[in-house]
Amino acid sequence: MANASHRMRHEELLTGLSAYEEQHGSLPGIADPIARATLVEQLISSLRRIEYVLRFRHRPMVSPERINPHSPLFDPLKGAFFLDSQGARDEAVWLTFVATHFGKHVSDGWKLAGNVFGSFGDGPIWTLEHYKEHVNDFEAMLVEHQADLEAKSVSGRFSNHRQYQSKKAEKISLVFSTFHEWLIGAGGMNSRVRAIHLQVGQEPTAVFRELYGSLGTVYGFGRLGTFDFLTMLDKLDLAPIRADSVHFSGATGPLAGAKLLLLGSTDANTKTKALEKAIDSLDDYLNVGKQVLEDSLCNWQKSPTQYVYFRG
Repeated sequence: MANASHRMRHEELLTGLSAYEEQHGSLPGIADPIARATLVEQLISSLRRIEYVLRFRHRPMVSPERINPHSPLFDPLKGAFFLDSQGARDEAVWLTFVATHFGKHVSDGWKLAGNVFGSFGDGPIWTLEHYKEHVNDFEAMLVEHQADLEAKSVSGRFSNHRQYQSKKAEKISLVFSTFHEWLIGAGGMNSRVRAIHLQVGQEPTAVFRELYGSLGTVYGFGRLGTFDFLTMLDKLDLAPIRADSVHFSGATGPLAGAKLLLLGSTDANTKTKALEKAIDSLDDYLNVGKQVLEDSLCNWQKSPTQYVYFRG
């Protein structure tokens, strides 16, 4: 059954690409049938990563150990879902932020996130409730463990998406403090969303766009951190949002993938907004969502004619 479903999805995506080309012209980057098939495989991989989160959302129970950074079961995404199921929406958003900032490393898993969130096993767990009462103590804890942070075998590593983030105590502290200000300054997640509803209405893509712009105040998040965070809030059903665009401004890999697909070269010189608009319109034919397009283009351009599974 899984293979049949895979083949059906593969054919649907090929049909969508052909339909797009009939209306908008050929896509030079996938003129080669092998490149076309490889792109489709990357699209399917991205869809499966999203489906993984959606699947655990529908399980009858998530263990409370998922929020315990001292437990081998620690998983901040499953933990965020658990917290929200207990009525702790802002704690769930906070843990999603922790997951996004550190990411899940291909080998180390959630080790870095767990170490910081759990004071390296030698102090408090930095829940939102604890953090807001002890902001200065958080940076002091990081300073105390600076040597541990710098020893990757001890602390763990950032995910691939976050690999250029600093492990300096003051930098991590600044990321946390500015995100805390963003979340609590609006009165919490639900209050921020309600305010946006009053301003621009309740259409999920409009709300996403407003949240995307507001997160520019969070230090070190950047374009990718912001996009990953908001799309995860969507997948975890922590906010009524849906990505309105692939948001290529400030992107590297996804933008290179769009250039390759649309113009035949990752080095093509063209306006980012034009590429963004074209890729956004491609979703009208593929119906996979903007996050899947952004993720799959990034991975596909690394190996356009040979499928490689990328993670962490």
